[in-house]
Amino acid sequence: MSEAEYLKAADAASPVYMTILGCGRLGSAILARLLKSLEERMKTPGAADDDQIDLDILPTRFLACVGTSRSVEALARRLKEYTVSPIQTKSVGIEDSIDSSQPQGAEISDPAVDIWRGRNTEATKRAKVVLMACQPGQVPGILAEEGMVDALEGKLILNICAGSSEKLFQEQMQIARRTNSVNTKHSIPDGQHNNPQYHFVHAMPNPASMVGESATVLSPRPADFPAVYSTITNWVFSRIGPIFEVAPDLMNAASMVAGCSVGFFAPTLMGISAGAVAAGLEEKTALRMAAQAMKGTAEMILKADEDPKELMDKVATPGGCTERGLETLLSPDYKGTITKAYEIAITRAVRRAFELGNH
Repeated sequence: MSEAEYLKAADAASPVYMTILGCGRLGSAILARLLKSLEERMKTPGAADDDQIDLDILPTRFLACVGTSRSVEALARRLKEYTVSPIQTKSVGIEDSIDSSQPQGAEISDPAVDIWRGRNTEATKRAKVVLMACQPGQVPGILAEEGMVDALEGKLILNICAGSSEKLFQEQMQIARRTNSVNTKHSIPDGQHNNPQYHFVHAMPNPASMVGESATVLSPRPADFPAVYSTITNWVFSRIGPIFEVAPDLMNAASMVAGCSVGFFAPTLMGISAGAVAAGLEEKTALRMAAQAMKGTAEMILKADEDPKELMDKVATPGGCTERGLETLLSPDYKGTITKAYEIAITRAVRRAFELGNH
């Protein structure tokens, strides 16, 4: 699909909609970063890093779907926490009615968000881009909603559900279509609509999305993947941090490195902080100092291309305190524990994918 065809299909006179199905913490973090990026671009034309992308092809209207009234209120509060500028805070409209005749949010300038309770299919019909941010176990139920499979036809589907894959998604789509056919008592002729056309990308961001520092793993896109959808995919996920495209059979391993590491780094910070507190430092100060040191280490590796081993040698003076501490950290037990933690996490990821495939 060319950019011209995309704009024609989307109606170039209308804004491009993006629907977020299951807009929880990760979905709302991504949404907040998109809003921030759009606002910065509109405030200072030419200054944004994505300024070379035609704004007409990017989503500027967002429909965030959640399951309960409480979730509607929580999402509104969360977006206001993430988006601190007045324009972004005002761009949150709430629509909490399942009656399609009711108003559909406030009339507000770009970028705009409507938060809906339910109405997943209606929201999907309006969108060109769909972000599936729900829990993995909720996907079959959402796809089974009447009209949902057809609503996804031709759309760009960005799936951030853990343990997902295009193969699994295809299977879930087929099951949903057959279920709907039985429920509506309409049979599907052989060969008709057996392969709904959509454009799928599996992505695994991590919780650092909320501060624009995620390491997001993307599944590879086929050669015939529409260029305009690739542009949108890269734009969406680069708003939350660097992106890494890996082969499908490496998605689990890569996702564990990029995702679980956030959790795995936390005990190290806690241990350093606890040692400092025991020596008399105030806990909050100790934790922030340790976190800043960790951030500085990461920046030296990412920006200065430092080798971790060489970096370690640079800071460890022979006979000094760092070298003495490293003797404990580099013991076989410590390194083995870290490696084992990743192996266990990857094994669980594979098992979870298997469980989802047999849901």
